[in-house]
Amino acid sequence: MGGNAGIRGYLIQTIICVLDSLETDNQWTSVTLEPLDESEKVDIRWKYKNDEIKLCQVKSSENIIRHSAAKKWCEELETHSPNANQYELIVIGNVDDKLSKTKDIGNVKVGEIKPLNVQILIDQASTKIDKYFESKNKPKISSQVRELIVKVLTLEFGTSSIIGKEISRNDFDAKLIEWITAVEKQLDTNPFASLAPPTENQNTPISHRIVKKILELIGWHQFGENHSVQKFNEKTEEEETHSINFLGDFESKLKEDSGDFIMISSLHSLKYPDSSKTDISKYLNDTDIVYLDLLDKRKIPIKRFESTDVYSLLFWLSTDNSEVSTDFIHYSKENYKRNLLNENITYFLIDNNKANFLISSITTAKNYRPDDPVKFAYPITEANQSPRRIGQRGTKLPAQFINSSIIPITKENHSSISFLLFCADPYSIETLKKLIWLTISLTSGFGNEYLIYFPDYDDKLNRNEALEVIRSFNQESLDEKVRILKYNNIDADALDSLSNTKVITSKNETYIEDNQPSLINSQHLNEAFVNILPYGDILKPFLKTDAITANDIKIFLAKKGIYTKNADIKKLIDLMSSLLFSPRELEDFKSYIDVKGKIVHSSPTFFNIKQDETLETVFKKVKINTDNLADGLDVKIINSDSLKLESNPAKDEFKLTLITETKDPTSSLLVNTKPGKAEVVIKKKDNQLVVVTENTISRTDKYIVNRLVKIIEEEFKRIDFIEEEKIKVMFRNFSSNTERVNFLLSFSNIDSSVLFHEADIQSIKFKFDENTEIPVLYQDKVDKDLVINFEGKGLHTLTELSEKNAKGSIFLEEMRILYKFNYLNIKNGLYKVTYNFSNALKNKPDFDGVFKSAPYLIKTNSVKSLSSIENLEKELGKEIEKLIQEKLKQFNIIK
Repeated sequence: MGGNAGIRGYLIQTIICVLDSLETDNQWTSVTLEPLDESEKVDIRWKYKNDEIKLCQVKSSENIIRHSAAKKWCEELETHSPNANQYELIVIGNVDDKLSKTKDIGNVKVGEIKPLNVQILIDQASTKIDKYFESKNKPKISSQVRELIVKVLTLEFGTSSIIGKEISRNDFDAKLIEWITAVEKQLDTNPFASLAPPTENQNTPISHRIVKKILELIGWHQFGENHSVQKFNEKTEEEETHSINFLGDFESKLKEDSGDFIMISSLHSLKYPDSSKTDISKYLNDTDIVYLDLLDKRKIPIKRFESTDVYSLLFWLSTDNSEVSTDFIHYSKENYKRNLLNENITYFLIDNNKANFLISSITTAKNYRPDDPVKFAYPITEANQSPRRIGQRGTKLPAQFINSSIIPITKENHSSISFLLFCADPYSIETLKKLIWLTISLTSGFGNEYLIYFPDYDDKLNRNEALEVIRSFNQESLDEKVRILKYNNIDADALDSLSNTKVITSKNETYIEDNQPSLINSQHLNEAFVNILPYGDILKPFLKTDAITANDIKIFLAKKGIYTKNADIKKLIDLMSSLLFSPRELEDFKSYIDVKGKIVHSSPTFFNIKQDETLETVFKKVKINTDNLADGLDVKIINSDSLKLESNPAKDEFKLTLITETKDPTSSLLVNTKPGKAEVVIKKKDNQLVVVTENTISRTDKYIVNRLVKIIEEEFKRIDFIEEEKIKVMFRNFSSNTERVNFLLSFSNIDSSVLFHEADIQSIKFKFDENTEIPVLYQDKVDKDLVINFEGKGLHTLTELSEKNAKGSIFLEEMRILYKFNYLNIKNGLYKVTYNFSNALKNKPDFDGVFKSAPYLIKTNSVKSLSSIENLEKELGKEIEKLIQEKLKQFNIIK
């Protein structure tokens, strides 16, 4: 990805200016865009044969541009660049009456005022390009690609190497031809561009044309186009247009007596931008204003249905051939801010990756049994289980499947039915098992054949293992019916044939299902179905647990490109049960939920208090800015929109939890992610100390949390709450090896604990200090730079831990202790805690690392029977925290 977030009006005006000059002005010899040796006021510099210089400044604004502002710009242009012969101010936007009548300000010519309307500027630039091509005796450019050429030139003018460099007229002419020719070649082979045929209305944007063709492919006909609302903007004192590309409704395919009201917008990029914030904010604002207007006009809810679900779809496509399968959702999801969403709308983002899969699936299906129409299967759920809905399929894709990674399609006539299941996940044995289960579940076992499609299935390499998977179901009819295939990714040649395709519809085309044997009714699902792919009502039990919150579901949906403001867990579960998820998506969700229960590494930092104030008071004075925590790291904070400080009821403990997502690309096209958690807990202790504890899972989380702690520390110091020096327990802080060993050993002394009644050292990690007297038994290992691990029970009796001389000869880096505890009905519960110095022995040349602890609760049956395991873990965590502070005081590390 790269380039600018959107098309900038002043750049398009620059293109128009340059093209004008190529066409009409034969005197200039060179041009420089944004010359580096001129003042920042100069956007274009022209040089002529007689050494004359003309300087131009381009100004644009959404607000009204007043004569006083233009006068200031003109004076600055002359003052900062006094050596020019001519000056020109090019203004784009709405101007006041005085400026609209002004031709000159001082020695500066005021050019023709242009409206700040990107589409109008694109149309003007398109016309200029046509004239320019004609002047070069080249064939006229088709309307299909003119808009894209303007965008390419905008991108080149805004980011290419020519910026700041003087270029001759001949070189510039050649460069322009080169760019235009290159984009024509690119568009000839781009599959999305081939979906945008020429139209009678030459000004219809390419994104609109592409999406219209996609809507035809998925059976969404009779949608209204270019719906707009005028609204007065008090800031600019102008009427503004808020529009969407398509508007339509139809009966819900997955919900009884309900209608789907759908608003569709589209965006096009030559290359996906580095930031999508501005464009998504505008799209959400436009959608909200259109929705409220429809609500006001009583177009919503749909009167012919008992209920209405409202959806807003944004197709954001790039025509860069290297981005045909790019997952842009991964880079954009954080810009769907909660405060910008409408609680009554569910939002879907469809990027190249999602559109590629959708179109590839449908085109592959069209080419199989080409005389039969493509029909989409409508799964039975709790919301549509009436007899008339069973086995229903139709030519309209359900709205909920628009960016799905699973698409079920049927091809049928009166005598036979083929069920085609498309999956965007890579082929694997486990994925195939789950898709076969899903196929039988969706079809209730009916159908003459089942075709399961993957993007990468190779019959030569995978055939034998695929057949083995099919046989594992012990269903003879499956052996005959199931075939595994590879679907065809979209390309321009395949899609060209669709430009005039009509939907195939005919009467009596429905397959007769009477008297056909069912694979499901014959017997219970055998043990192979343990690896199921839950959907609909089957999914609900997995979601109705204490471990899964509304925010968990929203974060997961956002990764799929589905966004909602609603935080009602019941409504979110209903939404989840209307969707189809691929095996990889559900595994990703499971990984995210699992990460909340993973072992965390806790590392405390201590600060002496200068002023005795409550933490609640302190946090009212500080501002914790988390906007730039992930800068420069290949990680995202996926709960940034809902991030907030949480306090306990006593307000003496505050916590900030960041859910992270680390990118792990498995190829140049797809993006896999790994969830993580970075948490900071701030407490006061005895009105003398502030304890800041870092809880992390991965190394990347550690980077994030370190930055967060620094921000908190700086804010505390800014308000003079803590002293400058912080206290952090490091490996090298101990005066001797013996003291360090005794420090770690002290954690097996639990006399003060109210929960723990037994402690057993079960492992230690150390190496010998060659500068001390080494026991004879180990002297042969000193020069081998070995790190030694002992594991077992009752290790406190080891010589290394029990004899003074032995303690002084080892660098003890880690100790794991198994604590036994009693809690409620649990007797002799097991809690392992590893205390270590962050692999200090690997830090060279000087061994060092921060002290931290990593607890792990062993889930025995008595633990699993608790109503809240989380409460137990909190109590155990508090007990370890007390132990740590007790030992730190014992060794005079803290007061």
